[in-house]
Amino acid sequence: MGIGKRLARKAVRRTVPRSVRRAAHPVRTVKRAVTPRPVRQVSRAIHTVTNPLGAAENLLINSVTGSRKRGRRTTASTRSRTAPTRTRSAAPAVTATDVRAAEGAASHHHLAELMAVQRERFSPAQRPIIPLPAPADPAAFQQQEWAKIKHDARPWQRARRRELRQVSDGRGAQLAAEFTARAQAHRRTQQTQADAWWAALQQGRPPVLRAALDAAFADNPAPVRIVNAERHSAELVVLLPGFEVLPAKKAHVTPTGRLSSKAWTKTELNNVYAELLGAHLLATVRETWATGPSLTHLKVTGLRRGPGGADEHLFAVEVDRASVAWHDDGAGAAILDAAPHGLNRVGKTRDVRPRSASASV
Repeated sequence: MGIGKRLARKAVRRTVPRSVRRAAHPVRTVKRAVTPRPVRQVSRAIHTVTNPLGAAENLLINSVTGSRKRGRRTTASTRSRTAPTRTRSAAPAVTATDVRAAEGAASHHHLAELMAVQRERFSPAQRPIIPLPAPADPAAFQQQEWAKIKHDARPWQRARRRELRQVSDGRGAQLAAEFTARAQAHRRTQQTQADAWWAALQQGRPPVLRAALDAAFADNPAPVRIVNAERHSAELVVLLPGFEVLPAKKAHVTPTGRLSSKAWTKTELNNVYAELLGAHLLATVRETWATGPSLTHLKVTGLRRGPGGADEHLFAVEVDRASVAWHDDGAGAAILDAAPHGLNRVGKTRDVRPRSASASV
């Protein structure tokens, strides 16, 4: 938003009474009321540091609109006749401890969002059922037929109009029954097509199975390429994130119980990154089992985009549907630790290193 729009918005806001603003934004008012004041102060301080241009614009807008001038203006003569006023104490300064606490909370929240992928569950594919159409209401058809023939009798010809009404009601009921019959026939055709698709998916026919997997993987945070999918086996390639997705610092609790933040050690960073890779592997396998009921065996290769743009091979594993407790959220990391071509971790800090491009299952 430009400074001109912000200036106009500030001026309009000053003209609207506070009670009206609160009524217009009940959710915002309640949220501000339940947010502790120190938390709001820390948020404002962090915004000032991270957005210096916006903070400078706020000061300029406040000086133009007079937002800081509250209450009645007083002159020297009126001040001499009034009692001394108490000056408001300045808000407590935001300390470095408060900033580190905010950083720790943000780091914890960001890491929890990244790891949430390993807790996701997927509903197994089921036979699609086309719902039965509701019977057509004959009243609309009867009214339509009556509009066509009601002019064949004058308003005072009551007997004739009763006969015409009976005719229109009969025709309307017949048309409604025919419409319902056509809808039911169309539903049977759709159900037949759905049953054929379901049978093909259960048999693992390549076009149907591949299309179903493509649709399932379309919204994955770690994109998946389907190399092969047929009958009982599939070969997948998972495009994994790098270290840059992890927060710069980790959440930390001091000996006195205060929330803070501190730099990762190299070992901690590699352990967290390995857990994230296992989470993406687990989510991919779970979704594959749920989408393809015929699949029992998978080959999954993990790739990462390297500094030069080339793909780096991180792992190549082979898994079976019945060999692992897939409900366990730690199953992905355990597979990468135990597989012959799992993660390549070296040194005392357990660095995650790419494997040779020729490595395969």
